[in-house]
Amino acid sequence: MNEAEQQRQTPELDAADVAAYLEAHPDFLRRHPEVLEVLDTRHDSGNAVSLIERQVGALRATNRQLQSRFNELIETARDNEQRVVQLNRLARVLVAAVAPAELVRELAYCLKQHLDVDHVYIGLEKPADHAEGEIQVIDHDSPAGRALTNVFRRGKPICGPLSEEHSEALFATRTNDVPALASAAMIPLGIHGVHGALVLASRKPQRFVPDAGTLFLELTGELVTAALRRLLGDDALS
Repeated sequence: MNEAEQQRQTPELDAADVAAYLEAHPDFLRRHPEVLEVLDTRHDSGNAVSLIERQVGALRATNRQLQSRFNELIETARDNEQRVVQLNRLARVLVAAVAPAELVRELAYCLKQHLDVDHVYIGLEKPADHAEGEIQVIDHDSPAGRALTNVFRRGKPICGPLSEEHSEALFATRTNDVPALASAAMIPLGIHGVHGALVLASRKPQRFVPDAGTLFLELTGELVTAALRRLLGDDALS
């Protein structure tokens, strides 16, 4: 057990005990300079503040800022690590699928289990063979097509609230008498342009918000496009 651990476990030290210890160990602060950062070392100089005190105060403030920034970077690194794990999990599901219908079912299961997604929609402009109704045909004049207008127009993932009208158009929530979905991420699919869309929807309003980062969603769209291209051919996605 080191000295610091022994000190943390020492109960009820009073000022006399601390003073006696420091007298017996005059090199304590030299061996533990980090203690100086939390000590109040002001000397008796009236209302005046010495230059050294100002410097120490500034260094303490800088140290707190650096520690806060360091903690933020650690959290970001952890989030990125989780994203890599999730992408790897999705990639394994997409690579293993041997038919379009299986791909959609396994993808939906994976997203529901690991990414807190309640419903998944995949639609393409052209009919997909062997999809067994799992891949919708997008008619741009239909309610579902109009719900996807912005993702086709922008060509980039869009996150935000999902209206009850769009929830019904994409997931038939009202028709099936189930609660409407509150938020969604709409992700473009296709080769050389947008020719389809993947929609991840949640009942939680804060699951997909407009200012969320979209890199993970872009990579997911590229993976799904590649998997569909392998199973359906280039013509279905162009």
